[in-house]
Amino acid sequence: MPSIFESINPINANFVANFVPRLAEDKFQIGEIAPDFELPDSNGTLRKLSDFRGKPLLLVFTRIFTDKIFCPLCFPHLNNLKNDYQTFLEKGANVVVVSSTNVEMTKQIVTEQAYPFVMLSDSEWRVFKQYGLGAALGAPLPAQFLLDKNGAIQFKYISGLSLANQLPAHPENAQMLALLG
Repeated sequence: MPSIFESINPINANFVANFVPRLAEDKFQIGEIAPDFELPDSNGTLRKLSDFRGKPLLLVFTRIFTDKIFCPLCFPHLNNLKNDYQTFLEKGANVVVVSSTNVEMTKQIVTEQAYPFVMLSDSEWRVFKQYGLGAALGAPLPAQFLLDKNGAIQFKYISGLSLANQLPAHPENAQMLALLG
């Protein structure tokens, strides 16, 4: 039988455990190879970060609560990525988004929103934590890394490094595209 926290959405055990802000850590330096990980995509296929080497990669960690409740600041960012996806491809780059939702919900989101980019599911927040990302109000905080074709970090944005930096101010796609040359 599910607990009271599992039966009321979006309030669940993960939400309660992470309601109070947990600050992010700045764990990686520019030029450092981004740590590899493996997560399922929206179809349940396991994908490794290293599988995307060979082309620059925009790696986006996004904040989605349970039951497809999007962060009001992250949702517009995802739609901007959708709108600019073809331009990223024309610049020779891939876009991969890591979501805090389970595979089934990730698939629904990708289908309903017609997201053309790869969206990976990290419902246990394992990779969010591996990358030192914080949490607040029951969801992990967003981040963004631009990796070169070898997986080296060229740019990083990490939300929640201080209490004053809890609201995400996602980097503009124009800035990321300019960094791609």
